[in-house]
Amino acid sequence: MWRNKKTISVMALLMLVLQLFAQGPNNSGTYYQAANGRKGAALKTALYTIISKHTTISYDGLLTYYKQTDCRADGKVWDMYSNTTNYSFTDNNGSYKKEGDIYNREHSVPQSWFGKASPMKSDIVHVVPTDGYVNGRRSNFPFGETKNPTYTSNNGFSKLGPCSVEGYSGTVFEPNDEYKGDFARIYFYMATCYENKIASWNQAAVFAGNAYPAYKAWFIKMLLRWAKEDPVSQKEIDRNNAVYGCQHNRNPYVDYPGLEQYVWGDKQDVAFSYDHYDSANPNPDPNPDPDPDPNPDPDPDPDPDPADGVTFVKVATQSDVAPGNYYLLVFGGNVKVDACALSDLTGGKNYYTSATVTIGADGRITTDVDTKDKPHQLLLGGTAGTYTLYDGTEKAYLTLTGNENKLYTTTQANSAQAQWTITVSGGATHIYNKSFTTREIQFNASNPRFACYTGSQQPVMLYRRAVTNGIDAPTSDAATKVSVYSLTGVMVRHQVDAATALDGLPKGVYILNGRKMVVQ
Repeated sequence: MWRNKKTISVMALLMLVLQLFAQGPNNSGTYYQAANGRKGAALKTALYTIISKHTTISYDGLLTYYKQTDCRADGKVWDMYSNTTNYSFTDNNGSYKKEGDIYNREHSVPQSWFGKASPMKSDIVHVVPTDGYVNGRRSNFPFGETKNPTYTSNNGFSKLGPCSVEGYSGTVFEPNDEYKGDFARIYFYMATCYENKIASWNQAAVFAGNAYPAYKAWFIKMLLRWAKEDPVSQKEIDRNNAVYGCQHNRNPYVDYPGLEQYVWGDKQDVAFSYDHYDSANPNPDPNPDPDPDPNPDPDPDPDPDPADGVTFVKVATQSDVAPGNYYLLVFGGNVKVDACALSDLTGGKNYYTSATVTIGADGRITTDVDTKDKPHQLLLGGTAGTYTLYDGTEKAYLTLTGNENKLYTTTQANSAQAQWTITVSGGATHIYNKSFTTREIQFNASNPRFACYTGSQQPVMLYRRAVTNGIDAPTSDAATKVSVYSLTGVMVRHQVDAATALDGLPKGVYILNGRKMVVQ
């Protein structure tokens, strides 16, 4: 008898070991095991039984959890409706009159569509923080695309207007290309997690009145295209993992890029495998370009030698000053000092020292960053006239606290002392403090340091971070709209802004305007 028990124990241990080795993506382990081998509508139902078993967060509790799920690298609120906001997590009280006043909790699937019922009302997967004013303009209109917007948010980031997608002509809200895939995967999640409820949800333009396919054909077709053109980003992966820590369920369409094709698209007859998932070309183009060849390199190199460090290109025009990008602050050099960039905070934490950099014959700077004695990247935030410069190494914003030749840091960006005006002129970049308006960040070549002066020292330049293989990222003089292709000629993004065409894409080699671009 004892021998039998021992045999059973060994077999149980062996099964446990085998399960541990069968791991899903993003440390999801065997979470999706019950969906293994399912197809199409049956796969969606299997996923429903898995992800619907989640903890219900209170509506007020969302504000606390946002600090885990929607925190930018600079500690601010990650807003997917506006690219000019700079909210702290406490900036959610009061009323709004314009973009940038407060943020609030946005139901990407409007709560009026499901009668404000729980648990949908506070499901953090789809209730995201957004600018209050832009959210108000969105109201409860469906997502869509518009060619003739009646309203646009700052920089044309989000739009509202008559739908230009075939199958619907009513008013729609169009999120920015950068987040269309995010919202598509949220909608796929909602149709799956609430499979037992969605048939009764009330929005005739969007819902089909059933559990499957759940959405109208025009809407599914658009969502599939959005998911393809805006692939899963690291931001989504990080948020998905954080959501699991909050309400203890996951979005399978983030964990398995292209999974929506197995449920609604061209792979409905393919069995899902949770631990041997085939993500090769998971998003076939539902509307292939009749001539997708962007004249790619005839002999593309899928594994180019990486550059030694990170590449930056000089900011030449005002339009190259764009929040959300990383910059080096550089002094071009003279007879006493080589070209150098802002480096470690020193001098009793009241000025920045410099690190030597080389400006190549092509005008680029390639260097290691964010380590001791190397340049610090500065993340630009805020808006024109009130820009912020966030030092990720110091985890603080550049600031000036008095009318003196110093440069400090602070963890708070709401004060005018931590805000700057930035003007590109005559080959130099002039960065004036918002509170002490006569003081500009300059370089002292005699006593090498970056600090704030009243025009008595050397002017500086900004260099914007480019693609790390030494090929320039799209700049302001590039075509307004471009398409991005994989090396195999598959279109990854269609007619997106050139300056941000590669933002958020997974690591790899892409073709942009017929040139190889590497995202690392």
